[in-house]
Amino acid sequence: MKKFEEIYDFIDRAEKSRKYPPNTAQGLRAALRLFEAEINEEERGSLEKFTENLDQIYQMVYSKNKTFSAGSLATYKSRILKVLSDYEKYGGDPVKMNSWSPKVINRAPKTAKEKNSTKKTLDDKDSLDLPESALVNMNRVELTLRPNTKAIILVPSDLSKEECQKIKNLLDSLTQ
Repeated sequence: MKKFEEIYDFIDRAEKSRKYPPNTAQGLRAALRLFEAEINEEERGSLEKFTENLDQIYQMVYSKNKTFSAGSLATYKSRILKVLSDYEKYGGDPVKMNSWSPKVINRAPKTAKEKNSTKKTLDDKDSLDLPESALVNMNRVELTLRPNTKAIILVPSDLSKEECQKIKNLLDSLTQ
């Protein structure tokens, strides 16, 4: 019977044999750790049971990790699905592992046109990608710096002098 813990070993082997780049392996391990916190002994002892209950486990992870966005948790779930798929194809057989040729993705820097087309406007609260609860007791400060360029700062309504100094220091560091 395949156990949940074997996935960690598979990731280590795949990283050592250069099937996963180090950052990919780290991301897969992080996803596993997040989901592992919510699995029971039966799921820990049986990879089939874990896979079968993945949607329910995801719901538990989602409900207990409010600091993560829904998109981030969906990314973690897709990483789990990827490593499970790879493990199923290549995990148990060293010959299959050796014949595995993962797709290499070369990313090029975005052109100026691509950067401009994906810029978000900050004209309203919705475009800040913050939950409404995060905007309670916050002051929004907008400052026009030059034509078509402005700075927007969200600060707590009860901003202290020390907190203000931290923000000032941060802004000062941007021009050095």
